[in-house]
Amino acid sequence: MLIILIPLFLCWGSFLNMLGYRLVHDRSLLAKRSQCPHCNAVIAWYDNIPVISWILLHAQCRACKQPISALYPFIELLTVVVLYAVYTLVDPAFFIAYFIFVSALIITIRSDLETMLISRFVSLYAVPVGIVCSMFGMLPIEPIESVIGGLFGYGLFWCIATGFYYMSGKQGLGQGDIDLMAFIGSFTGIIGCWATMLIGSIVGSVVGIAALLYTNQGLLTRIPFGPFLALGALCYILWQQHIMALLLGA
Repeated sequence: MLIILIPLFLCWGSFLNMLGYRLVHDRSLLAKRSQCPHCNAVIAWYDNIPVISWILLHAQCRACKQPISALYPFIELLTVVVLYAVYTLVDPAFFIAYFIFVSALIITIRSDLETMLISRFVSLYAVPVGIVCSMFGMLPIEPIESVIGGLFGYGLFWCIATGFYYMSGKQGLGQGDIDLMAFIGSFTGIIGCWATMLIGSIVGSVVGIAALLYTNQGLLTRIPFGPFLALGALCYILWQQHIMALLLGA
């Protein structure tokens, strides 16, 4: 089974790469064949094999020799690891819904790392997907929990962002992060929001402190928060029972 799943998940990761790039660069999702972002040369099929082509091309475009971002193989490998973890650790009854959820989170990670932007098509506009999935028993939460989770996630981060702005005059959280929390809440409920924020904040703080210590930009260093929220949400759905027991003291 592993031999079959790995190539499938790698190809899906390549597809998510394409979606993540086109959504934030205002490219049509219906456009044919991928192109080099530097010279616009059409990428041949043999140069578009997940991970392998990036290695064989030495991370360069065949036509213009400009570098190909390491985000491409990273996202493809991340997709394999995460989806296989969902496949093995999550109740099969919830796999389809979590497959959609995880795919959106991976797109978020990709776009936020590259541009510090999160498309609403995989965050706020996808909230109804979580609600519908909960209505059909495809998630381990009730529809009301999905609705409240989405509202709670959005409201919590909106309050934090607004309060920080009034106190400091600076933007502490982007609108993309607020939208993302609404999406996460619609798939995980209120407890999922808390777990996501807790895990994301802890990991983000550690990485942020490391960045302050090892860069010359000091407090000017900008770090996207979306990937840490996505990591927190992924941890929650994979180890939900353990995290709930820890948070609720059960």
